Amino acid sequence: MRRQPTLQRRLAILLLVTVPLIWLVSTGVAVYVAHHEVDELYDTQLTLFARQLLIVNMGEHGDDDLPVLPKTKKLIRGGDRGEAEDDDIGVAVWNAEGNLLLSDGKGRHFSFDASRRGFYSVRGQDDRDEWRLFYLPAPDGSRLVAVGQRQKLRHEMVFKVIEGQLLPWLLGLPVLLLLILWAVRKGLRPLQQVAADLGRRSALDSTPLSENVPGEVLPMVQSLNALFARIAKTVEHERRFTADAAHELRTPLAALQVQAEVMALMPDDAGRQHALQQLQQGIQRATRLVEQLLALSRLDPLQGLPSSQPIDWAAVSRDALADVRRAAADKDMVLDIVWHCAAPGVLPLNGDATLLTLLLRNLLDNAVRYCPVAARIELVLAAGEILVQDNGPGIAPEWLARVRERFFRPPGQDMPGSGLGLSIVERIASLHGLSLNLANRDGGGLQVRLRKAD
Repeated sequence: MRRQPTLQRRLAILLLVTVPLIWLVSTGVAVYVAHHEVDELYDTQLTLFARQLLIVNMGEHGDDDLPVLPKTKKLIRGGDRGEAEDDDIGVAVWNAEGNLLLSDGKGRHFSFDASRRGFYSVRGQDDRDEWRLFYLPAPDGSRLVAVGQRQKLRHEMVFKVIEGQLLPWLLGLPVLLLLILWAVRKGLRPLQQVAADLGRRSALDSTPLSENVPGEVLPMVQSLNALFARIAKTVEHERRFTADAAHELRTPLAALQVQAEVMALMPDDAGRQHALQQLQQGIQRATRLVEQLLALSRLDPLQGLPSSQPIDWAAVSRDALADVRRAAADKDMVLDIVWHCAAPGVLPLNGDATLLTLLLRNLLDNAVRYCPVAARIELVLAAGEILVQDNGPGIAPEWLARVRERFFRPPGQDMPGSGLGLSIVERIASLHGLSLNLANRDGGGLQVRLRKAD
């Protein structure tokens, strides 16, 4: 299995690469700026020196009488000459005919060119060094001055400047990189602690993680704690659901066992026939309870609809009514559909037809079960709402808020039921973006309203 790179390793590599890279870029910028400043300084000196030579009266003489100055160390006769180097600069002055009037240092090797003006970079005649020359003619054209300087001198100046500024950083760079690695390791320690805490806890442990962590890690820890709380709530809900389901299943199963024993003890056919009917009713009740439990088990984990397509409300309502029509006929009830708009305009327009059929069937089945003989039940389909209303006894006001709870049935009920129908209805409605509202009608009976949730 390929091992994923850790965040610590990624940060370390990123910083170990970017910091030296930034240092190198900064060094390059510093070298460029230093070169520019040194060139500006020395070019200004060369220009000033050339202007001063133009105003010096040198007289006219031949090449044989050309004055030659000795080196500086001879002129100062043992005095401190500093770091000066005579061979690093040169001076030459020519007349209009190109005769050399004055030279110093390497100036005797400079070439005369009456057309030259300004700065030039050339190679020396007797060495490989590059020279920076400045040519300046007199206003009347009588003389031409050339002042030069080795480029090596400028390069050495730039190197000294850069060395003085960046050498401490170069020596401190390894220390800086080590400190970066230490800081990354220390900064990620809270994440490692959280990972260790998560690794030690059991699957059912919902204890919140400590929030004594840096601000960047705190949102993740808070989200994990919220997740643990939701998981704990879900687990508790499942436990309660399992316990309630086991309790509800125990009653019909016990009744089935009793009816089976009674039927075995009956001496006559009439008694056995009655016991058989009771046994069949118990089987039907247990079967319906199991179906409701299975429906809830499928609906609870859903985060959204398994499929969403345009709803054919004519087919959905027809199928839902068909499932309860026989039970309604046994009690002489009237089932009616009231259309307040065309079928394609009923809310919701899109959804899961199977689930919506189950929703309507549960609402209609409840109405059939708890309404008296000859009651009237209406399914109203409109653009803004869906109603199931009857003229039965309704629900006592104190129980209206609780009838949606799973396995809850108002006291005094003599009709068999699981107490899960409205829970299934509410869950399906929620998946379709609908809200469920129950209210007693003014004229008697119950009205269940489904509308788009706010």
